[in-house]
Order: sequence, then structure tokens, then C-alpha cells
Amino acid sequence: MYSFMHLSFQEFFTALSYMLLCDEEAQEKVRELFSKVRHGPQHFHLLPIVQFLFGILNKEVAKRLEEKYISCSQGIWTQLKHFILEVIEKGKEDQIVRRTMQLFTFHCLYELHADDFVKEAMETYTDINMSGSPLKKTDCWVLMYCQSIECLELSGCNLTAENMKILLPALQKCKALVLQVDDLADDDLDGLLTALGEGKSLELDLRNTNFSDEKVQDLLVALTKHKTRKVQIGVKSITSNTADKFMSLISKAHGVLDLIKLHSCGNVALSGQLQKDGVRAPQIVLWLKVPEMKMICDSIRTSGYSLTGVKPEWDEHADELISLLHSQTSLGEIVLLVSSLTERCAASVIRLSQACSNLKDIILQVNGFLLEEGIQCLRESKRRPGCQLLLLGRRCRKLADQCSEEKDKRLSCNDNVLLALHGESFIEIVLRHGKESGIDDTWYCGIDDTWNGNEVNIDEEWEQTRYL
Repeated sequence: MYSFMHLSFQEFFTALSYMLLCDEEAQEKVRELFSKVRHGPQHFHLLPIVQFLFGILNKEVAKRLEEKYISCSQGIWTQLKHFILEVIEKGKEDQIVRRTMQLFTFHCLYELHADDFVKEAMETYTDINMSGSPLKKTDCWVLMYCQSIECLELSGCNLTAENMKILLPALQKCKALVLQVDDLADDDLDGLLTALGEGKSLELDLRNTNFSDEKVQDLLVALTKHKTRKVQIGVKSITSNTADKFMSLISKAHGVLDLIKLHSCGNVALSGQLQKDGVRAPQIVLWLKVPEMKMICDSIRTSGYSLTGVKPEWDEHADELISLLHSQTSLGEIVLLVSSLTERCAASVIRLSQACSNLKDIILQVNGFLLEEGIQCLRESKRRPGCQLLLLGRRCRKLADQCSEEKDKRLSCNDNVLLALHGESFIEIVLRHGKESGIDDTWYCGIDDTWNGNEVNIDEEWEQTRYL
């Protein structure tokens, strides 16, 4: 009995030892090995031995072993063939088996390098989902070898530009592709666009990149030649030409495209729902500088589209963003993410409600505190009668020295509340009292008690406040 510091040696020599046995004894050892592996993940540490057996039965390797008077059992080859086909068949019915064993299966086929058998094994294994499984360089070579792939999903695989280049032949042949790649340079994009060709069903996540404006335009134009469903792009900056090509993609992919995102080191964030001629269009999500955001808003308007609902995040740049939204006259709803309701924030919201004549609902989701100065501003302002305000956040019940800092959120004086303002009406509903606050529990309105002060599903409760 021998053991080795590095398990790979032990696994290899275990596989090799089977070749030194008589054919009947070797097959019995392999049967025992497969029996253990079939019993589940607790025996998956034995899979490298199986993989080494496939490698030993590679024609070139077997030829060299025969020169050393080590013959490879034909019986073992038959067992391995049946085993790997069995794994593939089980994977068709059991998604857990498929997810845990597919990369191992491909490695075994790659080790064997028997093209005819690989073609047989992969004949119906055309849809491959590797999402969530980090891929090393060797994994990419293995996937590239199994080139019968028609539908390939590679999201969350930690793919780099170097590994993507290995996969380009496989990307070129597949008909449907979900791909996420990090840290692509401008030069890398050219190779990717060539490999993608035209006509693919495509979901592309390139958010962790930093493309130049010129390359972003090339990418947006290329995507119009595909059935693009979702796309995320990292950018350095954009120009008005990019904004126009952004809207051109949306127009040409109307009915197919669900989501498009642009990421940069921008000052403001905005997500919104587009529509044209009353028909719902893609959702857009933007992290851009305010001037770049203005280019997109202008292009939306000139393209005949409109924003029907938006969700910006309030920060020190939000006044400029809110001002941009004044031109979106068809805007019907806005959900504003706010760190705290200050007087400045409240005043900006009032100006928006006055500027957008179709705006019916303004929802403020406040992560921190509803400060009295902000509440007072909203109550005293001249709000447009047709526009309702709904606020969700924490309100301090102390008469003086009220809480306003993050560290004070869990104090018993702070209630999670819903405030609704419509016309002259004002209503406050306590969603959750601060611990031991002693406040009458009859105010509780039945919203999910797990609400934590961030986002909450408010549709039902919003409808209940429309009579106000």
C-alpha cells in the first residue's frame, strides 16, 4: 500500500495498476469503482481515477504503454464507454446529475480523444449550461473539443479574455449563447464579434469591461444582427452617436430585447421601462454621468419612445437627473431610492410632480429616515392633485433630538412606516413598531412583516391608498 503527497500521483497509479491485472480482475476493479461513483457525491473523489483511465486508453498513450509491455484491456474500454454514455443519459433526465457531472464527462471525452465516439456521445448533448461553474484554461480546451454544442450558457464562469479566445470556435458554431466575460479590451472585442457571426439568440454580459466609445458603437451595431435578448456593456464614456446606436438596437430588436444595461463610472443610476405607441419595450438600466444620461434621454425622445416608469437612486447628483426627467412628459410612475428624506429631496420630488403632467405615482423607498423637515415640506407644498406620493422608511418618534444616523436604525423609538399623500389627504400606517415602543398596534396594516426598510412589494397596499 503506497500513498503520495500529491493525490494526482496516487490517482494516476491507481488507474495504471488496473492495467497490470489480468483482464477479468481488472474489469472487476473497474466495476467496483463505478459502483461507488454511482452512489453519489460522497464518492466523487474517485472521479479523477476514472478520468485517468480514459487518458490511459487514449490511442497514443496506449501505444506507448504497449511498448513498455503494458496492454490496455478491451473489456475496460467497453466498461468505460457504457459508463460515460450512462452518465450522459441520466443527465438528460436529472438536472442535478447533469450539472455535477457534465464537465467531468467532457474531460473524459477529451482525455480519450476518440473523435467517432465523442460524436456518438455528444449526439444529443447539444445544450450545455456551465453557468456558475468557474472555468479554468483546461476546461475551456475541453469545451472547445466538444464542438457539437448548439446552446451554450457561460454566465458566472469567471471567463477572462484569454480563456474566451480558446472558446471562440465553439462560440462560432452554437446557435444560442449566454456569455459573460470580464476584463475584455477593445482588441478582444473584434475577435468576439467575428466569432458571434449573425443570427444567434444572444444574452451578453460584458459589464466588467471598459470599452472605448468607438467599440461600444461597433458592439451595438453588431447586436442588431442577432436575436439579442439581454445585454450589459461596460463603457469608459459615451457620445451622442452611441446614444443613437443604443436606441437603434432597441428599435431593431423590439419584441425580442428584454433588457439592456450600460455601466460606467457614472455619477447616477437609473432604471426605466420604455414603451412606444402604447407597446411595452425593453427595460433599460444606466450607470452614467449626468451629461451622458441626458444624451440617452434625448435619444429616447427623438426615437419616438417614452419612459413610462423609472427608478433612479437619490444622491448628491440626483437633482440633475430628476431635472432630466422633466422632459419625459409621458412618465407615469417613478420609484425613487433614497438614503434619507431631506427637505432638498422632498422639494425635488415636488418639482418633478409639477413638471410631468402624466405622472400619477411617486414612490419613495427610503433606506434610512423620513426626516421631519422632508415630511413637512411635502405636506405644505402645492402638489399636483392627480399625483400620489407613497413613502416607505423609518420615522423617529422622539419629540427632540430625533434619530437620523445609520447606527440609530434599530433603536426602539424608530418605526417602519408607510406615508401616503394625495391631494390634501395624509395617512400614516405603521408597518412595524420599534422594539418596546409601546405604540398602539391597531395601526398595523398587514404588509409583509419581514419588510426591512429597503425594498418591499407595495402594489397591493398602494391600491388600498388610492382612495385618499
